[in-house]
Amino acid sequence: MPTQAPRLVTERLVLRAFEPRDVAPHVASSADPEVQRYLGGVKDPYDAFGTLATHAGHWALRGYGAWAVERQADGMYLGRVGLWYPELWPDVEIGWRMHRAAWGNGYATEAARAALGWVWTTQPFDHLISVIHPDNVPSQRLAERLGHTNTGLFEMPIGISAQRWVLQRPSDDEAYNIRPATHVDADDLSRLVTAAFDDYISISPPGWAPRPHPPEEEHELLDHPDVTALVAQPGGVLAGTVLYRPASTSRLESDDPGLVHFVRLFVDPAWHGSGLAKRLHRRAVDDARARGFTNMVLFTPHAQGRARRFYEREGWTHVRDDFSDERFGMPTAEYSYSL
Repeated sequence: MPTQAPRLVTERLVLRAFEPRDVAPHVASSADPEVQRYLGGVKDPYDAFGTLATHAGHWALRGYGAWAVERQADGMYLGRVGLWYPELWPDVEIGWRMHRAAWGNGYATEAARAALGWVWTTQPFDHLISVIHPDNVPSQRLAERLGHTNTGLFEMPIGISAQRWVLQRPSDDEAYNIRPATHVDADDLSRLVTAAFDDYISISPPGWAPRPHPPEEEHELLDHPDVTALVAQPGGVLAGTVLYRPASTSRLESDDPGLVHFVRLFVDPAWHGSGLAKRLHRRAVDDARARGFTNMVLFTPHAQGRARRFYEREGWTHVRDDFSDERFGMPTAEYSYSL
């Protein structure tokens, strides 16, 4: 259960945990009558700080909550989006509150879709609600864009009437959004793979440095006709990828036409434990089997216990530990899988 918001990156935004630098812009926007029109009116700095602290602490108490929304281009704090479920609240709510400078740019929609992508692929809820003031037309329109249905007015536990908008859980296929990778994904894939290699620093030998993985390498991989690459993009966020190819055309240069080189399976830390790795792995295995391949081979750092335990649970057989793989630059384990 996460105790603070995981980092999610969309085309234009970063959804992240709240930080001390968010206090000043949040306090300023809480004094804006237009921002607070349907949220109980303006707040003084004391109450504004309390609201921000409550949303930050919600993660520790519930394992989910709201994200700070930051614009990638300049790091500007735009507001918040995410889940809210205090005691006596009618249901788990997906909500949003953006500063006036962020209005009219689609940021709330983009952020809410990213948050929902994480929620539907990591949490068990079969629906969410949004509580919206009857006069708050912009929020009603956003709820409609997200797929909500207005079920009418109800009495809130805080003594006011509001509209209850309900959003049903999508199918797993729609939620995980696993699809073939394209060149449009190259920059995001480069960042994901680079971050994965950077994480190896904790298991690396002295003097080891992570291998760079520029977007050009990703474009070159995606150009190769024998490469199959899939990405999972729930809510517009690159959450994971799997890539495999015939071992005869990979750097292994195998003579076995039935062998697949399982090159990589990376999942963003925000989705660790979600089952996404298992889904990507199954898609690769099923596709390779359907195409007539008979075996798969992969290589992973010997000290990468998390990955090794995953592959062993999925039925891979440990072959040896003495394989020298320049891609990792550290002791490497070989595994095989019979299709």
